[in-house]
Amino acid sequence: MNMAKTASKNTVQKVDVPKGREWLQWYAKSAPKSIDWYPAVATEVYGDPKAKKFNSLFWGDNKQVLAHLLKEYRGEVDLIYIDPPFDSKADYVKKVKINGAKVEGVKQSIIEEMQYTDVWDKDEYLQFMYERLLIMKELLSDKGSIYLHCDWHRNSHLRLIMDEVFGEDNFLNEVAWYYRRWNIESNQYATNHDTLLWYAKNRGDHIYNQLFIPKSGKSSAQGKAWKSVIDEKGVRRSIQTDEPTKGVPMPDVWHFSEDTLWEVSMINPVADERTDYPTQKPEALLDRVVKASSNEGDLVLDCFVGSGTTSAVAQKLGRRWIACDINKGSIIETTERLRKILDEQKQASLFAKNFKGHDTFKVFTVNHYDVFKNDIEAKRILADVYKVDKLAGSYFDGTLGEDLVKIISPNRVLTKKDIKEVLDGIKKEQSRFTPKATSKGKEAVFSNKVILICSGAELDVRDYERKENKTGVAIEIRDIQADKKELDFREPTEADIQHKIADKKLTVTIADFYSPLLMKRLDLENEKRLSVADRVKVFDYRQAIDHIVIDWNYGEYKEGKEPLFNADAFVHSHKKDAPIETDIVYEYEKKGAYTVAVKIVDVLGEEHFETFEVKI
Repeated sequence: MNMAKTASKNTVQKVDVPKGREWLQWYAKSAPKSIDWYPAVATEVYGDPKAKKFNSLFWGDNKQVLAHLLKEYRGEVDLIYIDPPFDSKADYVKKVKINGAKVEGVKQSIIEEMQYTDVWDKDEYLQFMYERLLIMKELLSDKGSIYLHCDWHRNSHLRLIMDEVFGEDNFLNEVAWYYRRWNIESNQYATNHDTLLWYAKNRGDHIYNQLFIPKSGKSSAQGKAWKSVIDEKGVRRSIQTDEPTKGVPMPDVWHFSEDTLWEVSMINPVADERTDYPTQKPEALLDRVVKASSNEGDLVLDCFVGSGTTSAVAQKLGRRWIACDINKGSIIETTERLRKILDEQKQASLFAKNFKGHDTFKVFTVNHYDVFKNDIEAKRILADVYKVDKLAGSYFDGTLGEDLVKIISPNRVLTKKDIKEVLDGIKKEQSRFTPKATSKGKEAVFSNKVILICSGAELDVRDYERKENKTGVAIEIRDIQADKKELDFREPTEADIQHKIADKKLTVTIADFYSPLLMKRLDLENEKRLSVADRVKVFDYRQAIDHIVIDWNYGEYKEGKEPLFNADAFVHSHKKDAPIETDIVYEYEKKGAYTVAVKIVDVLGEEHFETFEVKI
């Protein structure tokens, strides 16, 4: 079943080319005649799980997320800031620290977690941006505006596309952000600036709060402000007022200077806001954008959210926000960053002081990957890729060696309902499985397994399969989103989670944790290092864990019929390079039966999710 539904109102306004105007063309340029609507599923909540109003963080292809947002937010977004790929021809990886040692890389290979690759065919890049900008325009409110952050690689191309989509007359500024960096000798000038292209939905009606460069201590004493007036002869001139000057109105070049009061520099390596996420932008830059082009309570959107800077600044400034990214590492980074800000704001009692933003955010998955035309084509292509032999007259789609294979529609994520159907299929076709020799009276165990091929999965699918699978047949889940690079199959993480109860107190202990992917990356890294002294040593399992999240009453809150993971406890290492605390204690208010859900995230972003029942 294709879960995409074409909504009649989800159309994109046709853009007619005016006579005499040159617009950028590329191979296979096309604007969608309609926009398909894709469903989104809430998986986690941070803040008040009962909140009716909340900010939203989406994991998924931003084209599909933007299409999803059209249903509710058409004409409602007051400010869009995007920092899309620059087509820089580079791969961006995150630095991963283990046992205090920093392992860094430039290319995708060893222990680093690839965040995204910025290598494009030119036509592909232009079409990618064009399609998304058309939808963004539909989302903008009449008073809204959009900032597109780029650099010299595609500045000229994007300016022409923005002219076409938003209209040349709605162009407001080309802001140059001039930053400090260490320049080296070359045969050309050093590149020390990025560009922000700023367009309004309707020029003249757009939000703009004038910003000023404050006078520094080095400046002369505060003088009188000047303002522009038109005299009785109709001539515009400047006059001095009795009000003290606010400073110099903000220009369109934001650069470093001796006056650090208005400098927007690169992020200091030891700054608190630094996440080590590649391409992270400083909060000072977004602070300026958000303050100038939105008011408290306005809605801010960033659909290339990266490390979460736009959302972080919007949250601090009392704006509502929506963010998304296709990279799971980005979602994890943004979640942790925003959770910390919410805690700080709550402790400072900011939410009780006429705060116009929200005190809660939810994480959503847009469960549609637009990879195949239909499920028949999907099964044929994936069967070829995975070298699956066809199997006629069976619930299963084929065999891989002695194992049975089931291909789940890649146009949606794997669900618990799919697992139940597979278990039923195993029971109905038990004769296809080879039993191992077992002791008398014990349940049968089979030597061959079922391989499930899917495109993403619900958070608790693996935990559900472990608990519900009583067939004796092992089920292996292969995610094409993870396997598509060289089809190097990722094994699931393993954990030994223990607990003990004393009166109303529950202690959860992470007694062991194992990440096959991380160990594989470490082995590859050590093979590269010729010196034994430079190799990453075997480490305490706690060093592999980035953070632990626990829901003490999983299932108490639901999104439809599905349980919503409520982040009651978020555990991170308190000291730099120190092992994480693996004993977490919670005291229940009243006795009863509870389901506890534990999510462990390793330093590469791999997740382990497990639930267990307790009786207090």
